[in-house]
Amino acid sequence: MPNPFLSELHGRFEVPRHVVVGLAERATGRCVVEVERVVRGYDNEVYRVGLDDGGVVYPRIRPAGDHGHTDEVWAMEQARAAGVPVPDVLASEVVYTEEGEREAMVVSCAPGRALAALLPSLTGNERRSAMAAVGRVLALLHSVPTPGPWRPDGEGRWPDPTSLRNGFIDERAGERTELVRAGLTDEEVDQIIGLLPTAWDATAPERPVLCHGDLGPDHAFVDADLNVSAMIDWGGWHGGSAVGDLARTSMLNEDEDFAAIVDGHGRWANDDPEFRRALALSTMMYAIGHTAHHVRIGDLAGAPRSVARLRRILADFDHGRR
Repeated sequence: MPNPFLSELHGRFEVPRHVVVGLAERATGRCVVEVERVVRGYDNEVYRVGLDDGGVVYPRIRPAGDHGHTDEVWAMEQARAAGVPVPDVLASEVVYTEEGEREAMVVSCAPGRALAALLPSLTGNERRSAMAAVGRVLALLHSVPTPGPWRPDGEGRWPDPTSLRNGFIDERAGERTELVRAGLTDEEVDQIIGLLPTAWDATAPERPVLCHGDLGPDHAFVDADLNVSAMIDWGGWHGGSAVGDLARTSMLNEDEDFAAIVDGHGRWANDDPEFRRALALSTMMYAIGHTAHHVRIGDLAGAPRSVARLRRILADFDHGRR
């Protein structure tokens, strides 16, 4: 069932059908026979486009004034070179709409099936096997160094690590109002903000690596043998730490599935106390941002899960478990 908030949000913006058709036909040289809007995520417009040869492609169009597809293509190329299966980018260009210029890309249909659709039908052993395969591919991704942390600017310059740290802490501390509106108490917010320098320093990498940033079961595809056949939707890519990317992954997967991902990744044991502490601190940083984001865009129903995570992390620190 579609998320009512997402349906309303996506209803606020939509490029004309002929723009989507033109994108797909230029990218493939085929005629479009079907266009279907995919209502998912908060940023890109995504369409499932059927072609006259039976093929399917996915045009993705960023909001006006929002840039980044060029860097996203670069990240996908780096991942592919390391052995991570990614969809083919068939085109990356600018389209012109009433709202202004908008970056767009067309990607091939991912082979296999999305884990999100497959998981309910798997046995426990099959599920663990599939998730361990995700962890192994994630480890390949984390073997790719990036020139700097986060992402480059429009001139190709990567952020200075110290400036990035200070800016991040200031930004998160500035989200106090949103955290209180989401239901956290002033005391809880004080604790969270007080932990921010510790959290950054505990998880910031000496050498940033390529991170996916949004690896839930709907973005991992597997083949008939439950091997990963594609990792899709690279809009959240960045240079960061492996533990930080795993923290984000933990927020998007069930606890038992995430444990299997960590096993497959192979760098840490699930019960390693230093790993669990770094994971909790990194999860806290993500959860602050996600809570504030949901409040700012008016999706108050999307905030409670992140608030619950923040409270669990605070409780663990209060009881000396971190």
